[in-house]
Amino acid sequence: MKRSRMWALALVGLGLLVSALFLARFLDESRESGQWVHSGNVPVWAVPVAVLYQVVAHVLRTKNAQRLLRVVRPTTWRILFSGLSVGYLFNAILPFRLGELVRAHLIGTRMRISRAVVLFTILFERAVDGLLLGLCALGVVIATWTRAPEAAALMLRLALGVGAVSLTAAMLIWLLYTQNRRMLRALGGLTALLNDRLKDRIRFVLWSLIYGTHVIFRSARLGRFVLTSMTMWALYLASAAALVWGYLPDRDPVGTLGTAVGAYLSVGVPSGPGFVGTFHYYYSELARGLLGITGVPVGLSLVTWAVLIGPFALVGLYFLVERQRERAAAATPRLERLKNKLHRDADISREFSHFLDEYFSGQALSHVLSTGELRGDFRMVRTFKGGSNASTLLVWDGQALSVRKVTLPQHAEKLKVQHDWLLSRRDVPHLPRILRELRNGDFYAFDLEYREQYIPFFQFIHSEEVERSKQVLDRVLDFVGTHIYATVERRDEPALLERYLREKVEDKVRDAAALSPRLAELLTHDTLTINGQRYENIFPALARLRANPRALAELASMRDTPIHGDLTVDNLIVRREDADFLVLDPNNENAISDPVVDLAKLCQSLHSGYEFLCQLERARSEDAVVEYEEATSSRYAELYAHLQRRFETTLPPDVRRTILFHEAVHYCRMLTYRARINADSLPAFFATAVRLFNAFNAQYTSVEVASRPDLHASLQHSA
Repeated sequence: MKRSRMWALALVGLGLLVSALFLARFLDESRESGQWVHSGNVPVWAVPVAVLYQVVAHVLRTKNAQRLLRVVRPTTWRILFSGLSVGYLFNAILPFRLGELVRAHLIGTRMRISRAVVLFTILFERAVDGLLLGLCALGVVIATWTRAPEAAALMLRLALGVGAVSLTAAMLIWLLYTQNRRMLRALGGLTALLNDRLKDRIRFVLWSLIYGTHVIFRSARLGRFVLTSMTMWALYLASAAALVWGYLPDRDPVGTLGTAVGAYLSVGVPSGPGFVGTFHYYYSELARGLLGITGVPVGLSLVTWAVLIGPFALVGLYFLVERQRERAAAATPRLERLKNKLHRDADISREFSHFLDEYFSGQALSHVLSTGELRGDFRMVRTFKGGSNASTLLVWDGQALSVRKVTLPQHAEKLKVQHDWLLSRRDVPHLPRILRELRNGDFYAFDLEYREQYIPFFQFIHSEEVERSKQVLDRVLDFVGTHIYATVERRDEPALLERYLREKVEDKVRDAAALSPRLAELLTHDTLTINGQRYENIFPALARLRANPRALAELASMRDTPIHGDLTVDNLIVRREDADFLVLDPNNENAISDPVVDLAKLCQSLHSGYEFLCQLERARSEDAVVEYEEATSSRYAELYAHLQRRFETTLPPDVRRTILFHEAVHYCRMLTYRARINADSLPAFFATAVRLFNAFNAQYTSVEVASRPDLHASLQHSA
């Protein structure tokens, strides 16, 4: 803080030096050009009156700022007044009113709220200022157009400039408030070029800005804000008019008022440090025409400029050099930080990374969630990875935390099935408990009980002893075997198997290829080289499978029983204390309802590293070659080996062989979803499915060799 204050004071000193040089040059040029008109006696009475009006007006401006910002976080009048005065100081020494950025930074830092939202309130404040000043200027233009056309024309141009800036600010505020989709997608595309941390940070700031517009417009008393602004501007104009009246007391009221309006139009012209020369040029042009005089006293320009700029800039200098006496608020608990998106006690942008990705890509569901948050229906505390058409988030509904699963109405049926599945098993242990069901025209959702002590199984695996994870895995399999699966006999279902191959493999691959030219190119080859090894492509591998009666017979032998349907590591959470677990997100959309589908889901995680693949940003594919980073962990490898040993003791060989097939199908089923969320990594998921189908087919070559000694001897001889 001390170092930043030193830099600020150095900048002020430099600005004052530059301003002094500009002032000296202005005075010299004024004398040489004949613009120095004798000022007469300085109206001593007018200066303190004008300064008093200015001070009262600035107090009202601070009150207005407090009216907007207190709905974000309670604050003191001193913080806002000091920020406003320091902003005025830097407006005097920096070009283009950059002091407003300094004001936003100081207030946001001291209140520990979003500086972008503070800047928004300043933009809103200035838009209202521009509207009021522009209306006053238009009134003067209409009243003086006949007798002072040149001055009226100049005032009209300045008023139009102020109006254009105000309308631009108002349009920006409107685009933010309405969450314009094109603007959001453009911002999403730009921020996607940044690294993940910076991308999340900037997107969270932008979303906070949108959130702030709704909080302020919903909660602040904007009617009083406008009335206070009108009173404030009456005082501002009275301040400048008092100086004009003091210098030229015999002028008409319309000319005096018009000159006062001209003072604020002139001081608002963007210019460099000090800007007294620019101010005098416009102010003198307006005053000559409106007051009907041949020359404007330089003293009037200087005193008016000094009253408009000087006193409050000096107050700002005082606040800049004084030792900071207070902070806005004490640090808040973590839950409060997550509930209050506009507070800046800590960086929480990473907690909303998935939501922000979807929001700035224009996905409809994310905008439904944002709208609910902006209306105050609930508070998003954290977002989790959702399914293809649903989002999962931790919410605060005003009373307690709960986990909410939400989707759009057109996808409600699938989520409704999951709700009913869980509700029908509300007395079964190790399943989340349904709290409530929600439905309206915008979304369908249900809430689950939140278990704060539970962590993702992925995290548990990589932070606890591996033996504890093996025990959890065994208990999960015992649980689904006892409480989910039914004891039924196997049946041969060749027609169901064929439909499964067609709909869940071939159709899914072709649909994904329609979304991804890279995948379409890969499908044109009979073989693929994946990370240096050659494999049959997916359709030749399927042809080999269909030509294998033994494989088809084993796959067609099925048990028709209730299953979980999505038993991945991602859908397990565990309590560290006692390794108790919950099984999340059942999926009843499996055409084949056999326990082997669940076992293949576990292998999808522990064998082919699904969770690590999801972290992959891109895979390289060219012609018939696919290359990507194969990242997994030794813990996964140990757990997969443990799983295989369990399968050897609990499953017959023909069932064990089918697991690879279903693991491959799971990857095919997700291809269209992966194509939509990250087409760059899609080849890696497709290549994983290809390798698994090849591994499945290779099992039957091994079985055939083992069962035929003559073939085994022949292969050894040829080798």
